[in-house]
Amino acid sequence: MGARSTPNYEALAAAAVQQLPNNSQVFAGQRDDPFFVELNVFDLLNVPPVNKNPVDSLAGYNVHTIALQVPIASVTHSGTRPATTSDPNAVIGVWSTASRPSVTSRGGGQERYSDRWVQVSRLGNPLVNEVVIPRGTKDVFNALEPTGDGAALGFVTDPEVPKLLSLLFGVQSPPAPRNDLVTIFLKGIPGINQPSNVTPSEMLRLNVAIPPSANPNPLGVLGGDLQGFPNGRRLTDDVVDIALRAMAGATVLTPQFNVGINAQLGDGVNANDKPFLATFPYVATPTAGNK
Repeated sequence: MGARSTPNYEALAAAAVQQLPNNSQVFAGQRDDPFFVELNVFDLLNVPPVNKNPVDSLAGYNVHTIALQVPIASVTHSGTRPATTSDPNAVIGVWSTASRPSVTSRGGGQERYSDRWVQVSRLGNPLVNEVVIPRGTKDVFNALEPTGDGAALGFVTDPEVPKLLSLLFGVQSPPAPRNDLVTIFLKGIPGINQPSNVTPSEMLRLNVAIPPSANPNPLGVLGGDLQGFPNGRRLTDDVVDIALRAMAGATVLTPQFNVGINAQLGDGVNANDKPFLATFPYVATPTAGNK
């Protein structure tokens, strides 16, 4: 994106929105990076009040976005739109993967690939792969399907972040095993986004029968907004703050938990550097390369 090559990028982007059958839409192209985070949070939780000048470390960066807007009925098991939040078909599970051809040999400066595709990346709940899974285990986790997540259960029931919160800030979290985190991140919250007969597995769960909030709270369920993270994830949800406060000791995510020291935990960045769009594809306009 640049002033000379794309002087009217929004017009170009609008032309890239394709209408599909069944009232669906798709867009693929550059957008502003919608994730907002102070990356110093990964440096031994270098967060306020230690970090006195937090900034959105991803401000000014762009991402390649594939955006889809589809009818609710197209993603439910029954193929219908649930009428109530307690409908067994109301909760869906979502995760994404990336795969690449397996490298079979190298020689003469060339790589030769097999026809076998290998899963090399996987994401569901934001920050689980980045924070909860230890570095030495990431390759194994990235190759798993959610059905194999029992192998990673110990990282959720006894994570490192609460230990750091105790050492650095004196936050006393519940002792292991942290079954509350298993509920939040691996099962879904009862009465909100936990399906019946759930198998613990790391994926983003969404109750599609909960209507959109007229005034979204960036703290999602923790802020009393049941339509927000970890019930799905909206662009405006402050997932870093929510995850830190959950790690600190949320037996359940409720506004009553969001008090005292827990209400102060966060990376100091509470919104994206650019406002999101009110219409599809929702992600903000990217930043030109000369900015």
